[in-house]
Amino acid sequence: MTEINKTLLKGMNRRLFLGAAGGALALTLMPSIAAAQSVQEIKDRKVLKAGVQVAQVPWGYTDESGKLTGFDVEFVRLIAKELGVDVEFVPVTPANRIATLLTGQVDMLAAVMGIFPDRQKVVLFSRPYCNNDNVFIGRADLKASGWDDLNGARVGVPRGTPQDKAVTTANPAGATIQRFDDDASTVQALISGQVDLIGAAFTQLGNIEKVAGPGKFEQKFVLSRVFNGVAVRPQSREFADHLNGVIGKLIESGELSALYKQWIGKDMVAELPTTGEGDAPLPVEIPN
Repeated sequence: MTEINKTLLKGMNRRLFLGAAGGALALTLMPSIAAAQSVQEIKDRKVLKAGVQVAQVPWGYTDESGKLTGFDVEFVRLIAKELGVDVEFVPVTPANRIATLLTGQVDMLAAVMGIFPDRQKVVLFSRPYCNNDNVFIGRADLKASGWDDLNGARVGVPRGTPQDKAVTTANPAGATIQRFDDDASTVQALISGQVDLIGAAFTQLGNIEKVAGPGKFEQKFVLSRVFNGVAVRPQSREFADHLNGVIGKLIESGELSALYKQWIGKDMVAELPTTGEGDAPLPVEIPN
């Protein structure tokens, strides 16, 4: 095993968790970190293997006709079109997506992957292709404008997400934290009354209203503005650079902002950071 593989595995052991049997198991062993992925290899194979979330409306989901679609899914299709290849979508969850990439099951992740320092240590990010706000959503009658208001509240979060990390770090006094394996399970827990509020992407409020009806739940407070990037394996510099060029063209043409408006229902920020590395694209924290 190479030194970079040893370093990555050591970091992953500290940071990555997999949901199993209702609990969290540390990812303590991985066969090996897959080799770098090149653009030519993908073109020769004639297939781009992309990890996407498939139960996260409007980012990736199956519509009424049975078609996998959503903002991330259609974004990947644009990348595959530019490469001149077909696309194979591989379902991933917040808990397993990085492991799926690093073990070579996919070439890239476009899976609501916010750019965070811990993630930058184990994957290589493209320049951001959209913004995404992390928020807490709760019952309309619940007063919760920040951590101090969560005494006695049952808080649900998807395991291994920024919301999970934030509420764990804040450890609000008197709150009960419940972790779920994915976003769909977390949302269902809120709607069914299993929890009082949840950490989620801001786009989840619309999904909740479609099921529960308007006015029953509302956004309580914002954690941060996050910028999503494509994640590739850490040695795949050439592939990341190519993706940066594709994203730049999609931004310049207006195609990416139109796609965002279509699926997210809001305007994308006027100027996205131009790199997924270093400090520039990191989340804009909003104190509570």
